[in-house]
Amino acid sequence: MTDLSGNGEERFALEALIARHRALPMTHVVVTRFTDGREERHETRSAGAAENWAIGERRKIGRRLLSRQSGQVIIVESVRIEALG
Repeated sequence: MTDLSGNGEERFALEALIARHRALPMTHVVVTRFTDGREERHETRSAGAAENWAIGERRKIGRRLLSRQSGQVIIVESVRIEALG
């Protein structure tokens, strides 16, 4: 973990880096579709980040999972990556 107790210049540089990253536009979305027809979307700032997220989602395809929102059993049907705008 980064130590933020350093001098003011280091902290300012880190805060500026975080601000620049947050200002980047979302470029891709990972859409996870469930057998009940529901979809979840996760927006990312790059194609690589979308692919990394999709890898984890694809591991769930066909598995019976417990929904944190509803408490019901859900099954992931498909995962796709789409470019935004």
